[in-house]
Amino acid sequence: MNETEDLGWALAFVIGRIEQEATRSGEALSEEQRFLLHNLPRESSLPAMNGGDPEAPLPTIPRDLAYERLISLARDAYRHDLGVNPAGVEWKIAFAVSKLNRHPMAWLLAWAGMKERRPWWDRAGLVGAALLLTGTALALMIFAGLGGGTRLRWIGAGTACIAMALLIGYASSHLERWQLRQRLEKYRRTSVGSEK
Repeated sequence: MNETEDLGWALAFVIGRIEQEATRSGEALSEEQRFLLHNLPRESSLPAMNGGDPEAPLPTIPRDLAYERLISLARDAYRHDLGVNPAGVEWKIAFAVSKLNRHPMAWLLAWAGMKERRPWWDRAGLVGAALLLTGTALALMIFAGLGGGTRLRWIGAGTACIAMALLIGYASSHLERWQLRQRLEKYRRTSVGSEK
């Protein structure tokens, strides 16, 4: 399958399971909930929080009852399926595919309680990247400061620090997508193995 077909399958699976769970609960989805499920927002419509002034009043944030119900139904459907099949491979595939495609369904599934397992070396990689960036920045600043610290040296050091930060960000994003693809292939192999 390609990524478009994968995403189509994942969305159809999750939407179908949420609608089935709504029917099983005795209260079918309203038109508003069904529309929201098929057209999940790609960004929040809530205002950004300003944490600068501790005495500023917190804005009142309205509850989105339709979205909360979808989350609750997704959670119930996921738990029900785990009771029937503890592996829950279809849900894992749907979560990985929606996250890989940066679809808002990944947010809904995360709010519903789905978690992705990180590899054991993920934290060590994060610490290593931080040390690399800090060490490089420190070395470049020392280099720029030696010999009087001309303006050109400082500009070069700053540019190199920015380039290193961008490179680490790109590498991190690329690594995350690679991990998701590997996990997706593992889930598929598990799914095919369990069907035999």
